[in-house]
Amino acid sequence: MTAMLINMVMVLGMQIFIGNSGVVSFGHAAFAALGAYAAALLSTPTLVKGATIPHAPFGLAEIHLGVVPSMTVAVLGATAVAALLGLAITRLSGLSASIVTLAMLIVTYAILTNWTGLTGGAEAFYGIPVVTTKGWMLAAVFVVIMIARLFRGSALGLRVQATREDELAAASSGVQVIRSRYLVWVLSAGVTAAGGVLFAHFLGAINPDGFYLELSFLTLAMLVLGGMSSVTGAVLGTVIVTAGSELARHVGDGPVVLGQKLPEIFGLSQLFLGAVILAMMALRPAGAVGDLEIEDLAAGFRGWVRRRRERGEPALDHEAFGLAEWSAVAREPADACRGHLRVSEVSKFFQGLAAVKRVSLEVRPGEIVGLIGPNGAGKTTLLNMISGVLPPSEGAVELDAEPIGHLRAVDIARRGVARTFQSVRLFTHLTVEQNVQVAVSVADRHRRDARRLPLGHLLAQFGLDDVAGRVAGTLAYGRQRGVEMARAAALAPDLLLLDEPAAGMNEVESRELLEAVRGIRDRQGCSILVIDHDLHFVMNLCERIYVLDAGEVIAAGTPDEVQRDPRVTEAYLGSRAAGSAAGLDSGGAPPAATVTEVAPPAGPSGGSLARGAAGGH
Repeated sequence: MTAMLINMVMVLGMQIFIGNSGVVSFGHAAFAALGAYAAALLSTPTLVKGATIPHAPFGLAEIHLGVVPSMTVAVLGATAVAALLGLAITRLSGLSASIVTLAMLIVTYAILTNWTGLTGGAEAFYGIPVVTTKGWMLAAVFVVIMIARLFRGSALGLRVQATREDELAAASSGVQVIRSRYLVWVLSAGVTAAGGVLFAHFLGAINPDGFYLELSFLTLAMLVLGGMSSVTGAVLGTVIVTAGSELARHVGDGPVVLGQKLPEIFGLSQLFLGAVILAMMALRPAGAVGDLEIEDLAAGFRGWVRRRRERGEPALDHEAFGLAEWSAVAREPADACRGHLRVSEVSKFFQGLAAVKRVSLEVRPGEIVGLIGPNGAGKTTLLNMISGVLPPSEGAVELDAEPIGHLRAVDIARRGVARTFQSVRLFTHLTVEQNVQVAVSVADRHRRDARRLPLGHLLAQFGLDDVAGRVAGTLAYGRQRGVEMARAAALAPDLLLLDEPAAGMNEVESRELLEAVRGIRDRQGCSILVIDHDLHFVMNLCERIYVLDAGEVIAAGTPDEVQRDPRVTEAYLGSRAAGSAAGLDSGGAPPAATVTEVAPPAGPSGGSLARGAAGGH
């Protein structure tokens, strides 16, 4: 029981980092080892150390502290080492970060094994006071569970989980990816080191092998089996592996059952662990409980019971597109609007290829401006340079007369630039409410002077209050677009960048979206730059439009001016159509015959150019 509780502390320490950041660490056992050896060196009586490590450096053979001071110093020391290593490790992600943590474990093991003057080498370091009891461990597990749960539900924990889901979307929502991961890395290492300290004071003797690959992979298996994203899963996985392995070991030793001695089966404990891992990965790849906590499991059970009782009743349809009406929202006065964007002679080159060439545009405060053009024109590349995803090769980007072209995406977001993406980028395993809460938490800290809307109000305005507790990745496409826009609006932006918000929507949804975009501008007093292939949507929404083709601006002006420009017709329909339009114009016929159908005042669909562009998209 005590050994299981010690494992639980170490597994929970790993869960705080791995479960929230999504970065798998193979090296947390190194912090348990550092904590264990530091506590042993400080708390072991000098008489024992004089016999085992008489020439220990720093005079450690003559130092003797009480158990509690030794434990405290050991945990703080291991945490300090983690803080130093984390400066490099947390700048990595994915497999590269995991490999570096494994290298960290190997180096730690090599130091403990070969620095014989300090650790005694591969031989056991003994004489450590044995003070860890079940009472101590129950208290420790309770405290660590509280730490893990409070962190997961905190604003910082939510931002770390956002980096796990999508680093780019998190940075564009104002989340500092590296700093957030660094803080959770340090906290996680401190908890794991505490588990190692308690382990040393439980056994009374330790050696480097006890903190190497076997412990690392065993604790990682416990976490994966229960569910990496869940504190409840970490506890359950530890219980399953520890209790199951002990039972298998007992059966493998050949116990006497009903007067009959069973045959001995060597390695049954390892066979059990391998079988459990294979079965769980086949049946429950996300772990026994996935990302659910105990209260979610209880609520799910109550819901299952209720559904059993209500079987036969029709289910409610919650998949309808849900952007609410914004038409009644009062518009901010013109002098209260913000977000003056000026892009001057901006270019972007990729290995000599010019994706954007000397583009200049302006979005005035409170204005809605469109950016259109055929596929491959460079529209999203330009938006990426404005939002900090890509640095400009040439030119300048200014927001309210301050240069922002040299800033990172996270810094630009905190200055008041929010965006959506061409392909929806949500934090898919977080709930709708949590997706929006990530941006709200950033706005609360860095947008204090902006017009911030309460979380509940944002959800209601975008028609998301009925699905606030749903996992965002399970929603229909239209509602996912609504979640992404609500998250962008939650940042209280001065400038909102929308990259094809109407893509994949039907006519009714596009009309609702048009009102929603206007409502965001009117309520928050921000300026908006919109990219979209739905020309009917753009022409009816925007006050001015820029047309991009082959990375260059070929036309700019009001919707009426742009749709009558023959260069726009040529870009969308080809030179033959442009020539036909020009011939009609020279002969005195109305030039709008092929183009002005783009923006009928209230018709059911766009005209020929709108349909051509939509078909191409």
